[in-house]
Order: sequence, then structure tokens, then C-alpha cells
Amino acid sequence: MAQYCMLKNLAHSIAVIALLLAPALADAQNGMHTLGGGQDKSSHGSIIPGTRPAVAAPPPVGPTIPATEFDCNKPANAMETMLCQDEGLVRLGNRLDKVFTQAMDKARQGSNATQSQGKLQLEQRHWVHALKECMKNDNPHMCLGDTYILRITELQASWELAPSLTPLHYLCGGGVNNDVLATFYRTKPATARLVRAKAQVILHQQELVTGGARYAGQNVELIIRGKEASINWKGENLLCISQPEP
Repeated sequence: MAQYCMLKNLAHSIAVIALLLAPALADAQNGMHTLGGGQDKSSHGSIIPGTRPAVAAPPPVGPTIPATEFDCNKPANAMETMLCQDEGLVRLGNRLDKVFTQAMDKARQGSNATQSQGKLQLEQRHWVHALKECMKNDNPHMCLGDTYILRITELQASWELAPSLTPLHYLCGGGVNNDVLATFYRTKPATARLVRAKAQVILHQQELVTGGARYAGQNVELIIRGKEASINWKGENLLCISQPEP
């Protein structure tokens, strides 16, 4: 009887301790879930600038909006047939649809919602037109996959849909419009969004270089080495240095 009472008391104590610890454990799990995406370099590609991750609230997601008008029940040409019959390309297509939906949701929330949505739809139609050029490539399958991946990451960077590092403000000498704001996103491949005056470009990480990395895209090249950076902005060479963090 005494042994039974001891076991009963022990079980009661364990239950009380579990109730007391439950909120703390829940908070810890929520914290891991929130921060994990920004810290996992292996799943988002490598990013060189050593700044702290910026936490962004996930955008609201409505009904999925198709990023293309392809009908896989009735493919219209060889490209659509390839996209619809390959499992890897189908997964990329589904991923693009989700990211495009997120971008449209953010476009609706802006002050110029109608203009932003129209611009996004026009950009997407241009991308679909460029996608057809892959069928002229020696390896159209690889070209299609790469083109989808680059479009996905471009949307993620343009609309801030992926975790990012703290933006860097580069001073690029005297003159007007020579300051550049660079934000690096944990996409795969890694992306950088450069803003100069009212112009914005999205670059993709091409390779690592000594002490830094090289990004390129949209006729712009960025090479980072520590606090220094060289930017070729559509033929104009800029030598820049990042401002100290506050």
C-alpha cells in the first residue's frame, strides 16, 4: 500500500511539472519555427555579406494563380508537352504558381494596386515569351528548369518573399544617383536586389570570389570583397564602399 501511494504521488508530481513546462516548450518550438528559415544556409544557397538576417512576416496567400496559361490536358506545342510530362518541371511549375500568387497578393496590398498588378502580369507574359527560346537550346530541358528557377527567385527577391540579410548601403563616389542599396535574399541560387535612385535590378549569385562573391543579371554586375564592391551598372563602372552598420 505504501509503495502504491509513493507511485501515485510521483505520477502526480510529473503531471504538474509537465503542465508548468508546457508553455515554455511551446514558445521554444514556435521560436525555432520562426527563425529556422533564415538560418538554414544549406537550403537557401550561400550568401557572402556577413550581416544579420532580417525577419519578414509571411505574405498572405490566396487561391493559387497560374503563372502561365498552359493547359496540360491539351499541350499546344513541344515545349508545353515537355513541361507537362516531366515531373521535375511540373514541380517547378507548381512552385512558380505559388510564388506568383504570393507576389500578386502583395501587389494588391500596395498603394498603386492596379498598376502593380498590371506590371507584374506584363512581366510574367514577357517571361513566358522568353521561355520559348529554350527550345532552341542544345539542352532545352535544362534550360527550362534553370529559367523557372531564376524566375522563382527573381519574384521572391522583387517582392520580398524570402528571408533576407540586413540591407547594405553602398556609397559609390560623388555625383547624383551614385548611392546603391543592396539587399541579399536567402534563395537558391542566392539573389541580390539593387536599388539605385528609382531603378531596381535583381541579380543572381554566379560564383564565389576571393573574399566575396559575384552577382549578375539584367545587364548589371556586382562583385563584393569585404566592405568594398565594384558595380558595372549597364556599362557604367562604380567603385563603392558599404557604410558602417549603425
